[in-house]
Amino acid sequence: MEADSTTFENTTKNNQDEDFLPFTVCPGNFKVYKEFTGNSGEKNLETQIVQKLQNIGLLPRTIQCPTALPDCKVVSKAARVIDRVQWVCQGCGKRQPIRSGSFFMKLQCSILQSLQMILAWCEDADCDIAAEYFKVKPKVASQIYDRLDELAVLEQSKYVLGGENSVVLAEMYPDCLNRLSPDTTDQPHVHRILMLADTNHIPTHYQLYVLKDDLKKNSVSCTDNQSLTAEIEAAVSRVTSPQSIVVSGSSVPQLAGASSVQQLLQHCDPDMQYFLSSRIWRQAISLCAASRDFCTSPDVTSGVACGVIAQRYLYAALYRLKHDDGFYHHLLTVIAEYFTDK
Repeated sequence: MEADSTTFENTTKNNQDEDFLPFTVCPGNFKVYKEFTGNSGEKNLETQIVQKLQNIGLLPRTIQCPTALPDCKVVSKAARVIDRVQWVCQGCGKRQPIRSGSFFMKLQCSILQSLQMILAWCEDADCDIAAEYFKVKPKVASQIYDRLDELAVLEQSKYVLGGENSVVLAEMYPDCLNRLSPDTTDQPHVHRILMLADTNHIPTHYQLYVLKDDLKKNSVSCTDNQSLTAEIEAAVSRVTSPQSIVVSGSSVPQLAGASSVQQLLQHCDPDMQYFLSSRIWRQAISLCAASRDFCTSPDVTSGVACGVIAQRYLYAALYRLKHDDGFYHHLLTVIAEYFTDK
């Protein structure tokens, strides 16, 4: 059924107890979700959701009639459509979906289901599992996830690490692991990933950059590869504030203007040495390891495609990591900023 169909079909009801979702939800995220989707009983649920989303800018409060006649004036009215309310021009009678000019336009599911899938994406839930639970068609669920991935890439790519008197550490994955022990897994690493960590934030803020070289084809040491060094320096320059103090780890070639990690560690006590050389990278390494799954997919036909998909995943993962609990509310405000007609 079309989301702006003129025939109402109740697709928002389900029998699941939403306090027991098929994925883990942060308390703050769940609280915001319930605030937007809870039923106060005053009006039908769909109308309540529309009004709440208009209040925070996820749906426009007013729109213009495309007919643009002198007596055109658009108002919202109850209607037998999936959203239970639509825009109607009092002058020419033209009708428009209440979701016009918003993220929800052309999504073939209810606004409630869209909010549910956005929550699932925030929690990094499996798209197919969430779609089945919320009764969303897999194609529509994937469309929502793709839009949010693209939004995460835009937001995360704008983020710059460091600043004045701030130390940014650089390390290379999987070289930093192979230095300690060789990779003997059944799922070998395909790409080198430059890991950058801003030491001024708790939890640590990262940028993870998938390098172009394919480890299957290029076995040259990272420190002996001039083109790779140039790519690393360009990446560091792009995502690091010029006022930062950049420190290269032992698996990264000596970068122009950077200090070595050995120089930094000699000024630290043993606990700080352990943190800066090992613990600070744990979350980043976990994300890099998870990105390997995208390189074994039967749909991936080349190292280039593999790298693009892995980079997209890392951007989205870092965006979630940076905001943690409360991310759902943050993402909804960003969606409103990008998609809602002002």
